[in-house]
Amino acid sequence: MDTHNKKRTGLQIVLIYIMIQMLTVLSNQVLPASLQPAGGIWSNILLFCLGAGLMIYLDRKKQFDLFFEKPLNTQKSEVILWGVVGFAIAVVSQYVATFIEVSFLGTPVTSQNTQGILEIIKRYPYFFLTVAIAGPIMEEFVFRKVLFGLSIGKIGGIGAAVVSSLAFAFIHFDGRMLVYSVMGLVFSWLYYKTKNIWTPIIAHSLMNTFAILQIFFV
Repeated sequence: MDTHNKKRTGLQIVLIYIMIQMLTVLSNQVLPASLQPAGGIWSNILLFCLGAGLMIYLDRKKQFDLFFEKPLNTQKSEVILWGVVGFAIAVVSQYVATFIEVSFLGTPVTSQNTQGILEIIKRYPYFFLTVAIAGPIMEEFVFRKVLFGLSIGKIGGIGAAVVSSLAFAFIHFDGRMLVYSVMGLVFSWLYYKTKNIWTPIIAHSLMNTFAILQIFFV
């Protein structure tokens, strides 16, 4: 796959992400009150699963393989192992970044965005599909494979990791730039280390699952 086609596929993946975000907001506005909030939750789940599925389809159909990547079927054990190890690294990094933000930058201890999502999951457990599976798949394809992967050849690994991680942090609109940037750096490192996008997807998914489970067992 030549560079032009890779950029076009990357653009298509980003457009899918933007489209899903917009449709999610639109569906919540157009659904009648009688169908809310359950209807809005289900539309969110379906849209995110659709977006994740389309990205996986494009990745395989268009053979969106970057120069440093290795096929999954040649390193499944390594990808799973580093996905789990990466999850642990990401959790520790998140706690350190949170401590810095709270102690030195005056950031609130709790995240309103995260708390809002967890409250939805308490009432509608099936929203777990969006937060722990579809969401991480979409975000890793956009911020790691497209933004990091396509820019690494131009601005180097560190530059690509910083740019993609800052974009990842900004898009969460949570005011926790350091926390999300650090997480983005960890996921970028995992991606480049194992040469496979499914490694940060696994770590990201486990991290979100870990946060969700805390509301039920802590």
